[in-house]
Parts: sequence; C-alpha cells; structure tokens
Amino acid sequence: MAREPFLDALKHRVLVGDGAYGTLFARRGLLAAGHIGPVLNLLKPGFVQAAHAEYIAAGTEVVETNTFGADRLTLAAADITATPTEICRAGARLAREAAGDNLWVLGTIAPISRAAGKLSEQERAETIIEQAQGLVEGGVDALLLETYSDLDDLLLAVQALTSRYPHMPVVAQMAFTLAGTTTTGISPEKMVASLEKTAVAVIGANCGGGETAAIEVLKRLVVLTTKPISIYPNRGLADFDDLGRPVYIESGDYFARSARRLADLGANLIGGCCGTTPDDIRRLKGLAGGRRPSMRHGLVRAEPKAAPAAGGAPTFPLQRTMEQDLRQGRVVIAEVDPPRGVDATHEVAGSRTLVEAGVDAITIADNPLSVMRMSNLALASILTRELNVRIVLHVACRDRSLIGTQSHLLGAYAMGITNILAVTGDPVATQAYKGSSGVFDMASHKLIEMISSFNKGEFTAGRGENFRTAFFVGGAFNCASLKLENEVKRFERKMIAGARFIMTQPVFDLDTAKRVSDACASLNLPLILGVMPLVSERNAEFLHHEVPGIDVPESVRARMAGKSGKAGREEGLAIAREMMQQIAPHVQGYYLITPMGRYEMIADLTRFAKSLAPARA
Repeated sequence: MAREPFLDALKHRVLVGDGAYGTLFARRGLLAAGHIGPVLNLLKPGFVQAAHAEYIAAGTEVVETNTFGADRLTLAAADITATPTEICRAGARLAREAAGDNLWVLGTIAPISRAAGKLSEQERAETIIEQAQGLVEGGVDALLLETYSDLDDLLLAVQALTSRYPHMPVVAQMAFTLAGTTTTGISPEKMVASLEKTAVAVIGANCGGGETAAIEVLKRLVVLTTKPISIYPNRGLADFDDLGRPVYIESGDYFARSARRLADLGANLIGGCCGTTPDDIRRLKGLAGGRRPSMRHGLVRAEPKAAPAAGGAPTFPLQRTMEQDLRQGRVVIAEVDPPRGVDATHEVAGSRTLVEAGVDAITIADNPLSVMRMSNLALASILTRELNVRIVLHVACRDRSLIGTQSHLLGAYAMGITNILAVTGDPVATQAYKGSSGVFDMASHKLIEMISSFNKGEFTAGRGENFRTAFFVGGAFNCASLKLENEVKRFERKMIAGARFIMTQPVFDLDTAKRVSDACASLNLPLILGVMPLVSERNAEFLHHEVPGIDVPESVRARMAGKSGKAGREEGLAIAREMMQQIAPHVQGYYLITPMGRYEMIADLTRFAKSLAPARA
C-alpha cells in the first residue's frame, strides 16, 4: 500500500521522526574526510543505510537524509571534491531505499557556513538549490530547513525552495535557546509572523536548548499558527569528555516523557536532535507515536507583540546618547586606552584633565592593537564612578564569542552606557600571549545588527522577561582604504544594520579629510573625524609603516622629520589644528586619539575644537 501524502498524514496522527545521525556516527568512529558527515553517503553508504535501518526499527516513520552541512562552502573548506548535488542525491536515495514505500523521507538542508556572508543573495540561493536538486532527484517527500538561527537566512532559503519546487512541501525549523530566542534574537512570534506569509508547509524548532526549551517554544507556537508543527529537541544539554567530544547525560526516559508533553501540547511531528539515538526514538514511539494530534486552543494572529518601553531597568541611570548633541553642534570625543595592568590611576587623572577641558565623552578602545589590557568595561566603570563622565564604548568582534559579546553589551547597559562603537578589531598581534587567537564570531555589521535587535526587544524571552535597550551605535570607517568608494559600500551595510554615526580612524592631512568627508556625504550620517596629534618623527614613521589602517602622508612625515620632544609635540599639534580648522564646516565631531598617554595634548585640542564655529547644518 502506497504511503499517503506527507502533509495529509500530519493532519490525523502524530508522526515520529528519527534522531541524530552525527551522534550515531561519532560513537561508532565513522568520521568522514574533514569531519563532514554527509560525505559518508559516498564513502560508506552501507553504514549510512544501516543507521537509517536502526532508526526505522526503533519506530521512526519520518526519515531524515544524512545531508546536514552538504553546502559548497563547507565541502570546499574540507577539500571535498564531490558536489553538493551528488552528495545530496546519494543521501536521499539511501534514505529512500531504507524507508521503502510506507515511510516518509525529509531532505535535510542546513544553514550555509559563515563564509556565506561574502556571497550575494543569488549565490546564497544557489547553494540551497544545488542541494535541493539532489534531494528531489533522490526521491524525498519534503524538504527540511533545520537549525537556522538567522531569520533572513531562513527566509531566503524558503523563497529559493518554494520558487524552484512549488509542489514540494517545505519544513522550516529554527534553533531556540533556553532564553526563548535564537542566538540572533529571533522569537517564535517573529518567526511565525514572517513564515506565515510564505508557502512553508510546516513550522517548527530543533536543536537549541534541549527538552525544556522545546516545550516552552511549542507552547508559544501552538497559539500562533494553524500549520503543522515539527519539534526535534536535543537530548538535554551537552557536557564534554576529556577529548572535547559532546556527552549527553539526560536519560532516555526523560526525553520520551518530554516528547509526550510535546504531543499533548499539539506537535504533529516529533523527533530528536543532538544526542538522541535509536533507543531514545524507541521510547518516544512507545509514549507519543500513533495518537491523534492534540486540539490547539487560543489561536491568534501571528503578529509580534509591541516591544516594551526602552530601558529594561538598568542598574545605573542611562547616560545621554550623542544623538541630540550631533544634531545641535559639533561633539568632541577623546580616547583613553585601558592600562596594561590593573592600576588605572594615570588613566583616571588623564580623563579628569580631558573632562575639565570640555570633552563631551570619553571613548575607550577594546584591547587596541590586540595587546592585553584591562577590560574597557572595567575602566568605563571606574571613570563613571570617579568622574561621572559619558562613555562611548568600543566593542570589538575579535575577542569574544557571540554569547560573550551579548553578555558584554548587557553589562554595559546595566551600567548605563548607551553609546557604542562597533568595530571588527585589530588582528591578533604577534606579541600577544602564546596561543591567543581572534574569535570573530561575526563581522562588525553583524554586531551592529545584533545591537539593533537588542534595541527592538528581539532578544526578549517573554513571560515577564521583556526588555529593550536604547543603544546609540556607530561604526568605524577606514580612511586608509585605497578606494574610499568601496569603504562607503561596506559602511552602507553597517547603516542598514543600524549604525547611526561614523567614527573614522585618524586622519593627518586636509586632503584626506576632505576626501573622507566627500565620500561619506552620501551616507547622510553624522561624521566624527579621527584626529591623532603626532609627537615625533619616530612616532609618525611607526604609525605609517607598522599600524594597520593608518596612513600618515609623506608631506606630514616631512614636517615631523628630525623633530622629537617638545618640538615634536608642538609640530604635531600645529598639524592637527590646521586640519581641524579647515575641515570644521564638514564634520559633526572630532574623535581625539591620545598619543602615548599625552593627555595634555588632547586637552589642548579639545579647547581648540570648542572654539571653532559650529558645523554647517
């Protein structure tokens, strides 16, 4: 007897999915070249089919293909020459042969790798389609998009699949954490509101925070959509063994009881993700399989709730953002680098000098030049306490994971800090501590996008945990770029992500300042020009030849030639003043960068900047 259509089956009984293939292969030592599991479809097809057979024997009715992570970028990074279409076609055929005529097969497509940020939308869509082509040719009943965290990526994949294969059902699943959102801040409400406008057939969740997270997400999903819902939770949260391999300690009975709760709440398709095995599916089938889907209650339109008022009760009063200041006149921001140890006495004294000179804010870099320093958030706390000064905090992508960056931002907001400069961060210095490396979980435009998500309340978990920040975020502009028009295009991405002002790296001459001002005019954002007074010939040569992103023109280096000490400092100040005065009508602020702890020089330039006529409207 031929199987009924997949979507029809979901309407009248709860279907049982399978578990994690990666977990099963890892336990049996089946690691493909480059640790890319889908390659086993070609290298060890018998083992893959045997894994399908084990899950089917345990009670699986919906079999997933072993194709998670078979996109062209992931395969290329592992030096695998087989194409995504070949690997996916083989994976679909193996699952189809194991499933026979009575069971259903879902063709799995994962989010494409981080390197996809370099691809155009069309190229990203092509990476999805070339996998789907193999899956469809191999005989799947539906296409499964799973473990997505970014909604834009998911919507692009949905559009690509539903356009190319309009009669093939698409299942769309996101990975929600214990916080109730994806790692990019997407809530179940926002996911459903977006997917309801598409041709997606099934909406769901997988991976993320384990059974409890899955249950909490499902409670929200069942009141948002009438479409079938699929849920594939992890088997608890992973620990790690001595070799760094994930270990899941939850009992199979607990997983099965949780799956029964998912069925009680209204899930139509239930399986397992990371850590689950055929034994877990066998218990799941015994408790949740074969029953009719539960009736859902309280259906409402899938529209996101209005975000709560900005604030979220920070621990300290919120500092005033620079937004109004930039509208009304020119601002002066002075940089103070954190100390290379634990004593910030010199930095506090220097900051006091700058505050007395009239700076509008102190900006603190995040481990500049990638050399170990005191946390800039710690120095911000000290300066706020000692001087009650407004802070512009640099946040670099280099040193923290995505979760670490989120925590860093929450800590800053709890301290009342609202002005943020998002930067990629200098490359890790060769003199850095042995074994250190850059994290770079995201690029600066993605960091800005994440901060904007905090401002929109998209990281709220609901149920009384709502919060919305009020960060005023800006981005850095590389003035040393050989083609400023390319830098403008890069900044446009930051602006779309939510950047509200521009801070440049230091500029040392009027010609460069004018080129930067003219280039940025199309962005229509406040421009805060970086200024660093030189102190000597040696200082000018070092900055020009050894510091990434800084270009000291030959004419300026000629003026500094042979100068050091007081004469060098005076010449450096004269060069800075000349440029600042002539560029003043074209910028909305100055970002004064303290050279070698010489705070008196920045105080001098602060007073000079305050004497200049306001920037033009």
